[in-house]
Amino acid sequence: MVTAFVEQLIESTDIDKVYLNSLIESSFFNLKNSLVLLKLQVPTLETVTAGVYEALEEGFIMITKVNSERQVEELLDEKGQLKLTNPINIFIGGQILDRGITIDNLIGFYYGRRPNKFQQDTVLQHSRMYGNRKLEDLAVTRFYTTGDIYQAMKSIHEFDSALREAFEKGGHEEGIVFIQKDEENRIVPCSPNKILLSTITSLRPHKRILPIGFQTKYKSYITKTLNLLDAEILSGIDKDGVRLIELSKAKKITNLIDSMFVYDSGYEWNKEAFSASLEYLSLNSASKELAGKVWIVARKDREIKRIDSVGRYEDAPDTPKGEKGETRVGRELAENIPTLILLRQKGLEQDGWMGSPFWWPVLIVPRQTKTVIFASDVSITTQEAL
Repeated sequence: MVTAFVEQLIESTDIDKVYLNSLIESSFFNLKNSLVLLKLQVPTLETVTAGVYEALEEGFIMITKVNSERQVEELLDEKGQLKLTNPINIFIGGQILDRGITIDNLIGFYYGRRPNKFQQDTVLQHSRMYGNRKLEDLAVTRFYTTGDIYQAMKSIHEFDSALREAFEKGGHEEGIVFIQKDEENRIVPCSPNKILLSTITSLRPHKRILPIGFQTKYKSYITKTLNLLDAEILSGIDKDGVRLIELSKAKKITNLIDSMFVYDSGYEWNKEAFSASLEYLSLNSASKELAGKVWIVARKDREIKRIDSVGRYEDAPDTPKGEKGETRVGRELAENIPTLILLRQKGLEQDGWMGSPFWWPVLIVPRQTKTVIFASDVSITTQEAL
């Protein structure tokens, strides 16, 4: 497939230059945006286009399949890295390539390994192939994978970042709380050695947690639920859309919202983790007066596209800027208990939705919160974990 793709690019230098030029231009501006952020020098589009044509016409692209340890040994240079014999090198392989090999100047990678359970040490070992990268290289590096693998890697990154942050702030004195739901649906301590990295949710002060990659069900199916939500959310709010509610009501609202959604593969809302996080953050408040309660910030008449300008699922329905911006208001309220931002979207068909309004929830973690890791699943029973 890769060989056929490269051959088509080579053919297009003669028979379909318009299409090839459009591909080059699209890639150029994608990379340019990253370079500009780092204030790095950006070549002209004309220079890049000429370079691409030269690489294709002069045969600067080498495709190498790596299938065995022996092949790897033959391809390694004196530094233990894969030899880059051509200006552009494409390596194709499975486990052989993800066992600690470093590839210099790697700027594009397609990762398709999908185990049943993701283990952090294994995934981080695979990532060694990037090596210690310069910022200049990172700016033009692109990583391609499936939605579910991306979400698992994101969880691992957040977990690793939470551990690092807690260590830098004081290690064991700051502490990290590991929790899970037991068989009786109670939040209990969890052994950090037994969690599965693909099923965790990390909670840090003022972090936002929200579902993405969803679509609403048909309007006829959810109108009744929408009316119930409107009544639950909008009754009793003040002029700024703020209200203090019981935890049980907040959980009821999120359950109703979840019933209106369907999810694309790899983007399923971890409703259990969301609900458990809401419960833990509310009940474990340092404020006795506020414990067991949740702030809500409600906004109406929002119009947002399901897919953003770069082709990704929208993940920022809340407005962070301005004195009245709900993210700012929500974080100001989320001192000792969580804030649940609820945004009533119009759900227009021209924006990629199903033509029905819906409520989009965003959970804000309180500022006065130790780092918490919630495990939706563990590798042994609850009794053993405790």
